Amino acid sequence: MYKHYLIILALFLSMGFMASAQIKSDKVPVVYTGPSAIGDAKRDKGDLEGAIVSYTSEIKKIEVEVNRIIKLKDAYQKMSEFDKMNQNQDEVKKNYNSWSKLYYGRAIANITLLKKEGAQADLDCAIVLDNTMADAYFQRALLVNTKENKENACIDMSRAAALGSEVAKMAFDNNFCWTLAQLHFKDATSNVMIRKFDEAIVDLNMALALCPDSGIYYSKRGQAYEGLQKKDKALEDYSRGIEFSPNNFEAYYRFGLYYFNLDNFEKAFDFLTNSITRNPLNYDAYVFRAQCCERQNKQTSAIYDYGQAISIKPNDSEAYYRRALLEREMKEITKMCNDFARAAQLGNTDAAEFLKECEK
Repeated sequence: MYKHYLIILALFLSMGFMASAQIKSDKVPVVYTGPSAIGDAKRDKGDLEGAIVSYTSEIKKIEVEVNRIIKLKDAYQKMSEFDKMNQNQDEVKKNYNSWSKLYYGRAIANITLLKKEGAQADLDCAIVLDNTMADAYFQRALLVNTKENKENACIDMSRAAALGSEVAKMAFDNNFCWTLAQLHFKDATSNVMIRKFDEAIVDLNMALALCPDSGIYYSKRGQAYEGLQKKDKALEDYSRGIEFSPNNFEAYYRFGLYYFNLDNFEKAFDFLTNSITRNPLNYDAYVFRAQCCERQNKQTSAIYDYGQAISIKPNDSEAYYRRALLEREMKEITKMCNDFARAAQLGNTDAAEFLKECEK
């Protein structure tokens, strides 16, 4: 693990040296700005100890204010959504990049000197002060990447990659971080099936921390939120599911069910149609779309959809039974009797009762 870290760190630093060499060859001088300027200049020249002294000197000037901002941001993250709306967000939403660079610079100098004590704390500060600093996430990932702490390392690699770090994208794949996300998703899916929605959301939050652009993960979390009757959050996740994965049939299907339960059958029909377009083998989508047609007195269309559902699952009784009820209403007796008979044969007790009409 230690050798692996040094190899990646050497690669990362060599990329910086190559960039510096390119700058020198083009005769463009490096311009250092902000409170970290002296430390950055010393670090680039290889004077790591001197850089640490300069960074620390500047950090002491702002330390009290930095601690106040960090506490403010931490308290904000723990607030309810309602309290956040009523909070002055000017300071908590602001990124303090010039301060962040001081902590990041000191951390890198110490890591390069193999003095890792305190480096993580400095990287933590750098990230809180500026949560768009991809390099800080990536360096923290390298620092904490042990067998016991792999998930946190993968989350940081994912964030760095999302912020544009190509080396973080490579590290994410090389560490098989995506397999951790799949494991969380699998556990979440099982929990949703047995209605353990809170547990499912915990796993899905982890899966999304690892793969924040997965529409499928958002769709499943939306289903868990809907199970908890948190409809606004469910709709938000379904929307994200479609945004990140436009061909995600599950998100369209869940939207369809949501509007079906609100008796908005036109919207439900549209979303279910989108789901079927993306997955023509979605049995349940056909069944619910057929019911939308029924509610709008479009019996012929409903019968067609039940027929499509039957072609997908010929041994499931529900579509046979529902189609038979429509055929009964439309007085298509032969078809009705055949469907009731098939549904009864597959174990539908209600169909068996209706089948008695065919015996008269």
